Amino acid sequence: MEHTDYLSLIEGNAAAMVATLENRPQAEIPSCPGWNGNDLLAHLANVLAQKLPVFRQRLTSPPERSSWERSAPTDQGLGPRVVALAGEVVEQLAAMGPTAPLWSWYERDQSSGFWARRLAHEAVIHRMDAELAAGVRPSCSPEVGADGVGELLAVFLARPGRPLSDQGARAEIQLHGTDQPCDWVVTLGGDDILVREGSSADPAGRITGPAADLYLFGWGRRGPENLSIDGDPALPGRLRALAARAT
Repeated sequence: MEHTDYLSLIEGNAAAMVATLENRPQAEIPSCPGWNGNDLLAHLANVLAQKLPVFRQRLTSPPERSSWERSAPTDQGLGPRVVALAGEVVEQLAAMGPTAPLWSWYERDQSSGFWARRLAHEAVIHRMDAELAAGVRPSCSPEVGADGVGELLAVFLARPGRPLSDQGARAEIQLHGTDQPCDWVVTLGGDDILVREGSSADPAGRITGPAADLYLFGWGRRGPENLSIDGDPALPGRLRALAARAT
């Protein structure tokens, strides 16, 4: 996906989330236990607001906590605030392009392009959360789904300096998208979870389906009902538990 695609996702999905929650401030968010609509709005507002000092000042180290204004679920005007913050985030990232040096918590990619992608998927996932609260079945394009699977696995599960432990037997699980190039192998078991793009000749388990459904499953926003599960039936649950811890 291109830098401009990510920017469109940030603005469009933030606005869609706000619109969906407009008359549901107290609606329970089933995918975020204990949260209601206002909690979700405040969360996205804070995610966006925290990054703006990095973008405005082109920081290459973490921002000071005092450099951004924190929102609370009890605040008035949370929806308009989210929309305004998303608009400024997009404006800042558009002006920088995808290669400007910027601090990020992901040491392998310290660039504006990292944040465009990360905030795009933040907005997509939370738009889906709002839709789940409204009783709407969420989805996304195959392209967004495939990119989101890649980000979840390569950035969160394989993040350097943040090892994830899985005490089950060592085993490979293959993820395969049927409608978009989306092939990943995750090696579970022990203290080093390995992730690589590609396929495995003989994985212990395989999850196959549309890229959007793989994405929703990985982020815990949908079960495996639209996916084909082959091999060890315990492996998808182990993978999902690791993804929940990683995010």
